[in-house]
Amino acid sequence: MVQKYAKIGFWLACAFSGAALIATGLPAAYAQAAVGDQPTSSDSKVSEILRENPLVPLAAQNYGLCAGAVTFNFNGITYARCRLMHGNSLAIKHTYSGKNAQTVNQIGNAQGNGAFMVSTYSPPKPSQYALYSCPGPGSFAQCNGGICFTNTTGKAFPGLGKLSSNEIICSCPITTTRDYHVTGPAQCPTARSQYDAICGTFSQASGTANGASLYIGSGGPPEVTLAMNAYYDRVFKTSSGSKTCQRPGTTR
Repeated sequence: MVQKYAKIGFWLACAFSGAALIATGLPAAYAQAAVGDQPTSSDSKVSEILRENPLVPLAAQNYGLCAGAVTFNFNGITYARCRLMHGNSLAIKHTYSGKNAQTVNQIGNAQGNGAFMVSTYSPPKPSQYALYSCPGPGSFAQCNGGICFTNTTGKAFPGLGKLSSNEIICSCPITTTRDYHVTGPAQCPTARSQYDAICGTFSQASGTANGASLYIGSGGPPEVTLAMNAYYDRVFKTSSGSKTCQRPGTTR
């Protein structure tokens, strides 16, 4: 399973053309950087994933960054205490009626009162966060594409306390599955019990229970997010570090 996703992660980091980036509305300089940077062979599984969850780069926009956030479950939705950001990020498209996460975020950014924005992704600092591989079963919050409400900044929110001036509440769907990864503390645990508390083992009922707190994550092993980081670095001309934690006593 890990080998399968590692291969997917590699091609995910490579499978975008310059023309596709131009279509997203990015400056031409970003698009030109990716021209010719494509896989030399096909991979049907990766193509399937990209069709289902294609990424779109968003340049110089407000967004909510939820990687590493604390969440609070209520009525089948988890609410994350995310960071209020401005800059470059990656969004899962979530296409609907000719629109997608990019157009939704543009609408939110353009509101006179700045009513909302979309939770998207940029690589968090490895000095603060690490990726944890969770074979499952377990539950996590999938926040890429969540709607964030600017009127929550600086206010108190149930289960999460009072937000600071650079924090925002984003609503995220809850996913209960096997083989996923989450963003957790940068200091890797030295005991299996500590690691398991971060990955979490939940039933469907406990994972979605009111008041539960989940980590932000994604399906598959960390290689999936590491590939997103590599793609982000190539598109936006940055150099993001990364860190992964393994369950103590586990070898790969």
